[in-house]
Amino acid sequence: MEITFVGRKDSRLSRYINAVNSKWGGKFKVKFVKSYNEALKSAAKYTKVYLTRFGEPIQNKRSTLKTYKNILLIVTPHNETSKMHEMSSFNISVSSQPHCSAAAVAIFLHEFYDGRELAMHFENAKLKVVPGARGISIKPQKTSRTKQTQVDTI
Repeated sequence: MEITFVGRKDSRLSRYINAVNSKWGGKFKVKFVKSYNEALKSAAKYTKVYLTRFGEPIQNKRSTLKTYKNILLIVTPHNETSKMHEMSSFNISVSSQPHCSAAAVAIFLHEFYDGRELAMHFENAKLKVVPGARGISIKPQKTSRTKQTQVDTI
């Protein structure tokens, strides 16, 4: 999974993502580009899904979205622009209320995976959270491999 950030390169962010990969597994890669146009042009093979509060409700498009193999999630920290709506294959509303980018991605993944993401574990994870009613429990994890649909974000 590639995470593309628009703006100037931040080496601290890259180091953080690499540390998360090392501890919790996964193959997340960080890419920095100068503009949304550059990011969208380089993702020609992806179905572009703009997560917003003004699109079609995710519940109405969930089945359709699941038919695509490579999905690029687009989230913006600013107000929507008509340009982003035009460049996207789908404009999906994850809430009719204001929300942050991280919440939009979390809601999308929860709907896309029908809640199964809560039980998923990334390959090569060294640690695993053990669910419990109280407290925090983390244990060492044996390496496992799972295959998932490619869902990237910008």
